[in-house]
Amino acid sequence: MFLFYSFNFGMSYKPMVSSIEFRGSDKTKDYIIEREIHHQVNTLLDSSLAKEDRDRLDNLGLFSEVRWQAIPLDNGTAVLQYSIIESIQKTPPVVLPAYDEKTGWSLNGFWIIQNFRGRNQQLSVGGSIGARDSYGIGFSDPWMFGNHVSLDLGMGRTFFEHLFLDRSVKSSDFHFKLGRWHGEHVKMIISAELADKRFSNLLDTLSFSYIEPQWNIAYDTRDIFWNPGKGFHFHHYFSWKFDRTNRRESALIWKQSYSTFIQLGSNPKKLILAMNITANRRWGGKHDVWLKYFGGSHSVRGWPLPDRRSHSPLSQSFRFGHEYVYTSLELRKDIIPKFATSYKIETGLSVVGFVDVGLIGSDWSQLPAQQIMAGTGFGIRIPFPMIDAIRLDLGWGFRKGKWNSPAIHWGIAQKF
Repeated sequence: MFLFYSFNFGMSYKPMVSSIEFRGSDKTKDYIIEREIHHQVNTLLDSSLAKEDRDRLDNLGLFSEVRWQAIPLDNGTAVLQYSIIESIQKTPPVVLPAYDEKTGWSLNGFWIIQNFRGRNQQLSVGGSIGARDSYGIGFSDPWMFGNHVSLDLGMGRTFFEHLFLDRSVKSSDFHFKLGRWHGEHVKMIISAELADKRFSNLLDTLSFSYIEPQWNIAYDTRDIFWNPGKGFHFHHYFSWKFDRTNRRESALIWKQSYSTFIQLGSNPKKLILAMNITANRRWGGKHDVWLKYFGGSHSVRGWPLPDRRSHSPLSQSFRFGHEYVYTSLELRKDIIPKFATSYKIETGLSVVGFVDVGLIGSDWSQLPAQQIMAGTGFGIRIPFPMIDAIRLDLGWGFRKGKWNSPAIHWGIAQKF
């Protein structure tokens, strides 16, 4: 994080701010930036408020680097200036290999405009062939109807071989989301999804056609979303999967997540203690095709991904279930704080040490009888345009007094 003052003044420099300006925004509309700046003109310089403005601009995900400085004027006042380096906000139609832990390697073609029309809207069109055959289109705008009222639309189709069940999966879906910030820290999203899914093998085909209303509410005081140095992020997600073809397969899902971030010391190369606990409850249909698993990059790391042979629900039932709870502790250290290169691409490097512990089972009441599943290891994080960060972890799993062989996990963005 970069904070700049005129070299003639120290931290006690508090002039009257006579004007606010920003530089470097060639594509982004002025009002997109102005609505994130809360510092007022004709008031004394408040460095903490200017820093919060800087953080809000960074959290838009549009800029590789944001700085602020107070520029003194001859009349004793100052200009509060925000200097911005816009990141890559549009890709040409490109084709690249991509890896997904649930499916494997595919060849992806996509066209993404992150700052569509300079209004912080995102438009994306894409598809893939290989382990995952898919196509889809999406659009989002965090201020579609003003005052932080957001809109998110998307539709697509997908075909792939199931990771650990002997079935192929075909799905099509359409989703619609409306969200709104209430004050500075509370965000609520109401959404609905229409989906059809088919799970097939040589013996039979299971079909599900459901309407899924959803409700999300979050309390978020993080300073920087991609790598917080302080704050809380509490999130509750409720989903009612109403199966139109078989009501016995309908289900109510409640997922909750609690995260906190604490900076240790005041070194500009931040050292952060990050903690999270996540729980998932499910009432109603619990068919095998809806099984969750531990292992991989999003739950308990240090375990190989499930498969249809040695790491299947039949051979390692302790790794699978419909309800679970896990906790993660990470110690994150900046080695190279995020910065913009000469090509306006953000980059940097952080190292992470982690410990994950959790329980998973078919029913919440069964969890106390389960053996704890754990994993520990280390990893790296590299900031990257449009996806926050690239994540690579190496971990070792632990259960019943035994360690397993190391496993590598690849992911996008922080785990929490």
